[in-house]
Amino acid sequence: MKPNRSSGLAAIAAAAALAACSTMPNERPLSPDLPTNWTDAPAGAELPVTDWWRNFDDPALTALVDEALLNGPSVQQALLRVRESRALSYSTVAQYLPELSATGQGQYSRAVENGALPTAGGGAEREQMTGSYGASVSWEIPLFSRIEAAVVGSRANTRGAVADVRAAQVTLAADVAQAYVDLRAAQASRVALQRSVETADELSRILDISYNAGIASEADAADARRQAEATRARLPGLIIEERRAENVLAVLRGLAPGTESAETRAVLDAEGRPVPFMQLTQAPAAPADLIRLRPDVARAEAQAVVAAAGVSNARTDLLPRLNLTGSILTTDAIIGDPLNVGGTFATGTPLISIPLFDWGSRLARVRERDAQFDQALLQYRQVVAQAVAEASNALVALDQGRLRLESARRAEIAAETTARGSRAAYGAGIQSLTDRLRSEQQLIDANLTRIDAEAQSARAAISTYRAFGGGPSFETPLREVPSQ
Repeated sequence: MKPNRSSGLAAIAAAAALAACSTMPNERPLSPDLPTNWTDAPAGAELPVTDWWRNFDDPALTALVDEALLNGPSVQQALLRVRESRALSYSTVAQYLPELSATGQGQYSRAVENGALPTAGGGAEREQMTGSYGASVSWEIPLFSRIEAAVVGSRANTRGAVADVRAAQVTLAADVAQAYVDLRAAQASRVALQRSVETADELSRILDISYNAGIASEADAADARRQAEATRARLPGLIIEERRAENVLAVLRGLAPGTESAETRAVLDAEGRPVPFMQLTQAPAAPADLIRLRPDVARAEAQAVVAAAGVSNARTDLLPRLNLTGSILTTDAIIGDPLNVGGTFATGTPLISIPLFDWGSRLARVRERDAQFDQALLQYRQVVAQAVAEASNALVALDQGRLRLESARRAEIAAETTARGSRAAYGAGIQSLTDRLRSEQQLIDANLTRIDAEAQSARAAISTYRAFGGGPSFETPLREVPSQ
């Protein structure tokens, strides 16, 4: 009987149609309604969010951030997770590829107690040995777009890992800049506070002399000593802050504290370096661009796609599976002339499996995956809303920090004017040394206030770029971490 060619073509077409049937959900992650512009930032041209720390124009800060991005353990770990994700993705897709294996075996027989073994020629022999070798293949045809779900899910998983690398870079750059600002602010404050301690000690000494001479009261002398000691008590806190910031900078760059090079140590210990300042008066990007810039949004979107692939896998588990197996086996006589040897045999077996009695657990798994997918969609919207809130909060702090810094600088200018007048009056003999020292103390207090305002302004700028997903250039390719 001749095979029916049309029925064979129909079977192939039917299998192709089943393979093309998609079980992926139709829903896609959608962001909530976004504002058209920011309330607390003036409109202006979009600023670049890449390599933003260079805008501080501080070579030491730039070098520290670049070193951290190159050697920082958090970025290294994230890169390793990308490599792991890519390997897992390949493994997931490869399970739907045909499996080919080679086989080989031998069989030895020997007659004992005067027995004999039959041969193909009708005679008898005492021993025989046969060998067989061949190949076998097994393939599960990915019906109902099983391979589509595997590919989509694995790619989304890799995109999520890449987004984690971006998030690690964003966080690391901001943390290094933050620690550097803390270090310079603590150093500048300590230098100013040491001058304040010297002035307070001088004032206390003068009032003690005046009290012993009967010119000043005991209460005034005691209050001067209190002020001097209270000012001195603030120094240890600033020294602790310096050491903390230095240790943070070392750890972020993948170093143990105290193991920096002599050159780096000299740069970090250099006093008189100003607190880094960046003039940032507008939002780095529009609200709608946060979806493109924020790595956590990209991560949430990838997780939603992975959840959709999980729904597809659970749905396809309700449907039949088709497996094809085949083998080619050749047998030869090695010793003697045994029966049934010297031939090559080929077999092929299609196997269809249909789930029947465990649909309850399979349906429960579908409902579980559906719920996880719905959660992922809601999580995406929540992440986008949270990103907008963080960016808005950062812009508020940035704007208010600018106003605080302007006021602190005006107050410092006024204090400098007062101190110059006091010095002139003291030189002309119309003002006491006590009044002059008090004006110097007011100037130092104004310096400390300005330093703190500068640090707060720098921190606000760093937080703004962190909120907008600022990091190294997007064009920079991911560096592969070599295997150990």
